[in-house]
Amino acid sequence: MLDHADQQASRYRQAVGLNQILPNTLEAFRVELTYHSNAIEGSTLSLRDTQLVLEGLSPTAGKPMRELYEARNHDRALRLIQQWTKPEPITEDQLREVHRTIMTDVDVAGAGHYRPGRVLITGTRFVPPGSHKFAELIPLLLERSSLNTNHIILRAAELHYNLVAVHPFADGNGRTARLMMNLLLLQHGFPLTIVPVERRPEYLAALEATNAGESTPLVHFVAECVLASVKLLLGE
Repeated sequence: MLDHADQQASRYRQAVGLNQILPNTLEAFRVELTYHSNAIEGSTLSLRDTQLVLEGLSPTAGKPMRELYEARNHDRALRLIQQWTKPEPITEDQLREVHRTIMTDVDVAGAGHYRPGRVLITGTRFVPPGSHKFAELIPLLLERSSLNTNHIILRAAELHYNLVAVHPFADGNGRTARLMMNLLLLQHGFPLTIVPVERRPEYLAALEATNAGESTPLVHFVAECVLASVKLLLGE
């Protein structure tokens, strides 16, 4: 599967180099990515609503302002990581800047700041470490993401999981983890990758399996999402 992903990513890079992927296709893909990532976290905005917000227009009446901010912020964070595509080690400053962008006008006090105490994650018995461990764990998980000993999809899946497991922020950890996973993929020539809301149960089950020490389901899931995103971008 990883070999196949490499081949498909190569096709994607070739298509980009030949200008075979139209700007409106890329823009539509970005809207979809924002829609799916927020929908996974419970946003009620539709794909059309999300498009309207990102175009500066009003979506369906009655939508909470928080959800409008979340759509706007996610798109801004997405544009931010697309500026950091050099294959350089990801920094804590970048991690915190992505979170700050995501949480602007949503959590003013917490945007870009690590949580001060303990936190529980709804739907799982896994308990993230206390904030006193962040000084050790966050540099370590970022350092691991830059090691070239594993395939980039394995590293992207690991970075995603580690950020969710450490859960360094009071809110916005899932969206931040998916964006940082995408940053790592972008830095190594892979396209932006959508985690579809329709596969949310499978996604959460893969994260839960990793909590129990079995990481294969999450790696397979991320690889499948990468392959599906390449096909979507290539119009297949």
